[in-house]
Amino acid sequence: MRTLFLHVPKFNNFYKPVGEFIWINYMPMGFLAVADYVRRAGFPVEVVHVGVEWINDRSFRLDSLFQDRPEIGAVGLNLHWHYQAFDVMEAALRIKELRPDLFIFLGGFTASYFHREILEDFPAVDAIVRGDGEVPALELLQALHSGGSLSAVPNLTWRDGREVIANPITYIGDKDTLDALDFTDFSLIRNASTYVQYVGLPFFFAKSFSKQQNFKRFTIRSPLMPVPVGRGCPFNCTWCGGSHLAQKRYISCRTGFVYRDQEAVIDSIRAGLQAGYRTMHTATDPEPANQEYFIELWRRIRKAGIQTNWMFECFGLPTDRFVEEFRKTFPGPDSILAISPESGNEGLRKRHKGPGFSDAAFFDSLDRIDGLGIATEIFFSYGLPGENEDLLQDTIEMRKTIMRRYRHVRGMRSLSIEMEPGAPWQIDPEGHGIVTDRKSFRDFYLAHADGHESTYTAFGYYIPDFFHQPLDPERPYADFAERLQRIKCRKLCFIHPNPKKYGRPWQGRLFCSLASNLIKLKPSNHSRPF
Repeated sequence: MRTLFLHVPKFNNFYKPVGEFIWINYMPMGFLAVADYVRRAGFPVEVVHVGVEWINDRSFRLDSLFQDRPEIGAVGLNLHWHYQAFDVMEAALRIKELRPDLFIFLGGFTASYFHREILEDFPAVDAIVRGDGEVPALELLQALHSGGSLSAVPNLTWRDGREVIANPITYIGDKDTLDALDFTDFSLIRNASTYVQYVGLPFFFAKSFSKQQNFKRFTIRSPLMPVPVGRGCPFNCTWCGGSHLAQKRYISCRTGFVYRDQEAVIDSIRAGLQAGYRTMHTATDPEPANQEYFIELWRRIRKAGIQTNWMFECFGLPTDRFVEEFRKTFPGPDSILAISPESGNEGLRKRHKGPGFSDAAFFDSLDRIDGLGIATEIFFSYGLPGENEDLLQDTIEMRKTIMRRYRHVRGMRSLSIEMEPGAPWQIDPEGHGIVTDRKSFRDFYLAHADGHESTYTAFGYYIPDFFHQPLDPERPYADFAERLQRIKCRKLCFIHPNPKKYGRPWQGRLFCSLASNLIKLKPSNHSRPF
């Protein structure tokens, strides 16, 4: 029995200077590991990135994956990010129409969080693997192959007739298991070379341009690989659906964070470089007060003679030793330390961000990093609970200070936050002073059915007293998003013709105007291959 593992991105999105684009193009890091785990146990697998297939062949249809292929018995789709909700369910429905005999199962954070609701409301889905997926996926396929019961498969929610049954979560991947997993067997991916070369940072793919044009115009022009250093998170940033609270209570039952061994990580790096990646990327910094794990990793990378660039996203502030070891290990032009103050207001930062820090500590750290000539990117957010248009001025002023003081800040991004399932403020909106209309899975599903409702234009919440003037009571969500977008355009815009750089707001507005006028000359593209 052959199993197809499918990654379905969100195909229809719109943003003025980009036009229509495909979103959520990176596959979850554990997706390849699950596929490889079941393959090594004897089940033939194939990983298909539906977006990559469309990028290579604009006439590609999902139907072609199943024509004259009776050996396929099961299909696993990741529903990790909520943005995928509509497209994944539409793909599952189409697959079921083509092959009613196929067993369709989902995995990922969003599927895990809404496991019961999805099975109750979407009959095309037969089961959901919750939390860590490698052992449950294998035991599910073994049960399907033998015709046995699904009642003993760990972490599985499944349908027995009309009854939805949630088996207990009894599998949580430990260090030994994670060390043994292969996260980088790119040979499993159909058209892997396109995935490696053309799925990059920034994370969108503009539909009106070829893959070569996207690489040149919209990416950092260095294939970027997310490096699997571990699983979990010890923090509870209020807006994050992958926080410790969501993991422990609703998704995987995991507490805290587990590291992979440094040598296992180095093996993944080697495999990535062999596949064609040139820059490594981590957004996992679980112990900002004690960074010995990464300091040791940097030393071992140097000892192994590995040369690569690295983009490291710091949760907190990097220590002096960490910075020095990073500089020695990754001297390349595309190596970056990314720091996220989130807000220019210290009180808001400490309230909402897991490893919060003071303004003084932030500037002291940036002084040292910039003095060593290390490139940095600084990330801000807007629309945090407790923020208002007066407090947002603190972020605007902090950005101005950074522009004046530092030579090596390569990027400065100000990004909106969209409601995520399982985030602390989604679980308790009233306690965080917000109003949200995204509570059920169907709410997220319907929100992402509209191609013009993307991460940049619809947030899924509003803060009633953010502005001096009350929100329009007939359309408070749209009014809130539109007003924040106007502030961003006037004060926080950062777009630049070179994705490796950032522009001042007036430069960003000028480029946006030029780019959007050129985009208008291209035909609209709302195509979806299913």
